[in-house]
Amino acid sequence: MLNVALPRLCFVLAALLFLTFGVQAQDNRAFVLCEGAQDFYSGEVLESPRLGVVDLDAETLEFETLRVFDGHAYTTDMILSVAGDLYVSAEDTVYRLDASDGSILASQPLQGARSLFEAGDRLYVTRGDYDPETFGSVAFDAFLVALDAEDLSWQADWQAAAGEGPAFASESMCLVGDVLHIGINNAFAYGEEVGLVGRLNLTTGDYAEVDLGEDGLNPVHVLPVSGGVVTVNARQYDGTSLSRIEAAEAPTTALVADVTAGCGAAAIVGVEVFYQVYGEGNFRSAEGATLEAGGFWPGNGLTAYSMAVGPNGDILLGHTDFGTYGELDIRDALGMQVASVATGIAPGVIRVTGTTSGVADVQPTVAAEMARFDLLGRPVTSGVSGPQVVVMSDGRARLEWRSAD
Repeated sequence: MLNVALPRLCFVLAALLFLTFGVQAQDNRAFVLCEGAQDFYSGEVLESPRLGVVDLDAETLEFETLRVFDGHAYTTDMILSVAGDLYVSAEDTVYRLDASDGSILASQPLQGARSLFEAGDRLYVTRGDYDPETFGSVAFDAFLVALDAEDLSWQADWQAAAGEGPAFASESMCLVGDVLHIGINNAFAYGEEVGLVGRLNLTTGDYAEVDLGEDGLNPVHVLPVSGGVVTVNARQYDGTSLSRIEAAEAPTTALVADVTAGCGAAAIVGVEVFYQVYGEGNFRSAEGATLEAGGFWPGNGLTAYSMAVGPNGDILLGHTDFGTYGELDIRDALGMQVASVATGIAPGVIRVTGTTSGVADVQPTVAAEMARFDLLGRPVTSGVSGPQVVVMSDGRARLEWRSAD
């Protein structure tokens, strides 16, 4: 048995070394967008929002500030561009920044800029804002606009009144095929939340909406997985649900908790959706293709404000109390801490080089899974959970956390 197990163990160790050195050979950085802190009553900005970067391959990890957004009360989103630059939405302005030093390459005034998504030669921006006079949502003419990806000049908008685009405050976006999916939640009008997903065909220009139903109100995350889209819905802050959308089928929605997800973190890990319910320190998981409940990932016992998955399988979590501190906590697939880095207050968005979160890149040919082993080199059968090495048909290997089937 030793003679049989040893080659398998050597193979797994070799695969892990391949993963480690393959990642280290890349430009492996985590960009962190911190929203800063503001006095709720006076509106005074206590700490300006800022963008920073952590070199994940450095011997000692540190948060290097690239840009402080003086004059802005908050930031909302940041993505890595296909060209290697950064896009940031900051309150009433969209920026294109140099990723090496944070210098401004282009900017565009845009009130209520929320989430960003690059596709082709355009940067798509959702909009939504709170009106302090009406205590409701700002009624924009268009809640979805497109800017030129290079100079951020105005390219197009989709008028709400004409039914060309969303008619309510909108949030996260993702691309499946040539269809841009937009989470529409009207989240700035408490008690009037909606649960819609806009579907804009970037080839034909056709726009339609999918109604997630009464249980699918307030989609806060829109994530591509297993050929479809899964939304994490905060409902009317009285529960959490997951919805799945596929082009040719009616949406499927599953109530998963009687406590809201709120603004909690979520991400795709392998073929599963990891998400956190308010008040829970761990993360729940669900199969992306079926929404069936999976296991739990331990996290670090705290509520995470943001989440990202690195190319090597590490999970990065942003933590804050929104007033005094921010922290980037890096965990491996088992939940063991790899590193902890102090950041600016309220790290709300994390993007890691080597991943395509928020970026519509050319979709690669999907490699097939050839074999799966545990960390002792033993073949894994269906139903076994835990950290596993997956060997693909194109010769790559990856470390993956797998919940029981």
